[in-house]
Amino acid sequence: MVREGLYVKAGNFAECDMISSLVQDSLLHVLFHSFHEEQKCLRFMLNRFCWESANACEQDKCYYRVHSGLYIYNVDSIFSYGNLKRNEYLNLLTFHASAEEICMVFSGNRHIRISVNGISVYLKDLHDKYPTTCIPIHDIYKY
Repeated sequence: MVREGLYVKAGNFAECDMISSLVQDSLLHVLFHSFHEEQKCLRFMLNRFCWESANACEQDKCYYRVHSGLYIYNVDSIFSYGNLKRNEYLNLLTFHASAEEICMVFSGNRHIRISVNGISVYLKDLHDKYPTTCIPIHDIYKY
């Protein structure tokens, strides 16, 4: 059986934006990350909502999630903001990249800032996707 899944590399800002759109609304347990100093690689295990197949499923109301690895290389240092607790899940809204920094933005006004020396980011689906009937919904308020 051949497993289907994403395997995407980003080496510039536009490619990081594309990966950011793919990981929007991913769930991340605070403990499911690791830093590998020899490789200067920060690894996250995400429960990713499959936005790339959401439109095809809209009539059936069947959507998909998949466990994915997000790998950020060339990491110099890591900073977190917003009281991250050990046993909680975070909802990843987006991430922004520059030549010196990647900023991951989560709901609840929480952030992880990663100081990098150049952009090298990979997203890889680790398992087959599985069905879910829930689609992330964002309330947009007008002020």
